[in-house]
Amino acid sequence: MRLEGKVAVVTGAGTGIGHGIALRMAQEGADVAIHYHGNAEGARRAEASIVDLGRACLRYQGDLGDSAGARGFIDAALEKFGRVDVLVNNSGVTWPEPFLDLKEETWDRTFAINLRSMFVCSQQAARAMVERGNGGSIINLTSVHGFSSAPHHAHYEATKGGIIMLTKAMAIDLAPHAITVNAIAPGAIEVERYFSPTYDRDALGSRIPLGRVGVPADISGAAAFLASDDASYITGATLLIDGGLIARMAL
Repeated sequence: MRLEGKVAVVTGAGTGIGHGIALRMAQEGADVAIHYHGNAEGARRAEASIVDLGRACLRYQGDLGDSAGARGFIDAALEKFGRVDVLVNNSGVTWPEPFLDLKEETWDRTFAINLRSMFVCSQQAARAMVERGNGGSIINLTSVHGFSSAPHHAHYEATKGGIIMLTKAMAIDLAPHAITVNAIAPGAIEVERYFSPTYDRDALGSRIPLGRVGVPADISGAAAFLASDDASYITGATLLIDGGLIARMAL
């Protein structure tokens, strides 16, 4: 119950990593505001699980690619709970396209959701944290793609590298207000989008030093730690959670 009495706000909580983080925040004692874009059923399941844990929950639908939608989510959480102690910026999209065919519309939409929404949500939440005067924690989800490249992901990787530097810059500016800002960089985490006819768990796991694909619980525990007082002297850091994927030289 490291987060008892706190309010956690999680974007992209209708599915995958965000869903797992929202539940872990509730398990640690926090009331939780969850955002989703398209997966209403997943968001309803997350809400029901949070309520079953005895915690209060706000479920909010919106397009974070629209700055008004991003601000609206934080404002809705503040209206319901009166405070935000933890913000987890998890929402993100990827639409692989070869660089020579990459459309400006794809570039702009990827940046709007992956990076601009993170800035907007963080600024809105941080202002509320500063006004309240009790500090807080912001956790940004980046990716191993912020460290290493793969074909057809130039736009996605540009946002994920940008998140790492945004995290450092925010950490410096918000440190005087006792607000920590850190990033988590997941590797291959098994979420719904992997479940296609060509997905081979064992084949993918064989490329990872620890020998398996990750699961959302591998990320949610780290997020709960970074949100807790146990991590109060950690800021500006990016935590790789990838089973050793980036540590191994590809030959």
